[in-house]
Amino acid sequence: RNEEIEPIAWGTEREKAFRTFKAALLSTPALGLPDYSKPFKLYCDEAKEVAKGVLVQTLGPHERPVAYFSSTLDPVTKGTPFCIRAIAAAAEMVEKTRTIVLGHPLTVCLLNMQLE
Repeated sequence: RNEEIEPIAWGTEREKAFRTFKAALLSTPALGLPDYSKPFKLYCDEAKEVAKGVLVQTLGPHERPVAYFSSTLDPVTKGTPFCIRAIAAAAEMVEKTRTIVLGHPLTVCLLNMQLE
């Protein structure tokens, strides 16, 4: 592509927002320890050939992240329709959660679909 990419104007407002976001991700409550008395929920997404997942559990009225996962899809899956890529991404994310979930109840949520 020969089109020029316009650089992002990175001012003080964006710098402050970035630092706040970074601090929130690195702070203690960003990730919780698994509570095996509660069920798990896995939110999955696939975009630009990358599978992403967030494993959460309910803590009071909120959902608290327990782990984040991501991986690129394999070459065969990359060439399939969106619905197949979404299911493949979810399957890959479920596999990554196995060492945390340890067979406990897990609900998988993909965009507008929900699998139990």
